Amino acid sequence: MCAMRLLLLLALIAAARGQTIEFHVIEPSLLEQRLRMAHPKNGERYARLKALFEQTGCTDDLYHEQKVSGSKQPNLICQVPGNQGSPRRIVVGAHFDSIGGDGIVDNWSGAVLLPSLAEFMRRTPRRHNFEFVAFAGEEQGLLGSKAYVNAIPKNERPQIAAAITMDSLGLTPTKFWPDGSTRELVIDAAVMAQALHLNFQGVNMGGVATTDSESFQNAKIPVLSLHSVTRETFGLINNGSDVWKAVSWQDYYDTHKLISGLLVYLDSKLP
Repeated sequence: MCAMRLLLLLALIAAARGQTIEFHVIEPSLLEQRLRMAHPKNGERYARLKALFEQTGCTDDLYHEQKVSGSKQPNLICQVPGNQGSPRRIVVGAHFDSIGGDGIVDNWSGAVLLPSLAEFMRRTPRRHNFEFVAFAGEEQGLLGSKAYVNAIPKNERPQIAAAITMDSLGLTPTKFWPDGSTRELVIDAAVMAQALHLNFQGVNMGGVATTDSESFQNAKIPVLSLHSVTRETFGLINNGSDVWKAVSWQDYYDTHKLISGLLVYLDSKLP
């Protein structure tokens, strides 16, 4: 048995021993309403996402924007401070720009989860500081995530316990990008998926796609790259087919549940 499978098996056994699982159950109609807010123009996507952050409590000192060279829109950053004064940080990110159709799958599906996840994590005191980041300019060459990572001094990067990136969700059950993810975080996500009885598989898209996880991986920051794309569904994004009917609603809803549970699990587990 390979080391990866052995570690996964041991983790799943440990997870089955009575651990309490906390995750977010958002009203399906609310999540659907927010997903349907996708707009083909990036300026309008930025404005709508900013409004959602404000509506869910990310205001004043909790919210700021970061200029991105080469992009007309900035990164949007929502902070959820931890309650123990720890310098450790968990980053959750998704790009909001698009270049095809209504851009619902790629990547309003990921970006629109950020406000609800931030609101959920704010409800209970957390050990880690969280930053929920909507990246601009991903379709222009990962501009937003590169700007975010480059702004972090190298001596502070070890304080990032994990980065979770979400890109093109809701086509199929949640996938992870093996070559773009840190093994330990893949195992943590598999534990949560098993606990919630959800499908979770690895699908590499190298050679045909790029995603913001690369910016973190290149900076040697632990990262988990989540998506829902397969070779069969790849043709639905970055063109006129990226519209509402492309979404597998139950898979998208389950992905939201999985990610919310994973954030709580990582907050309790990571140093």
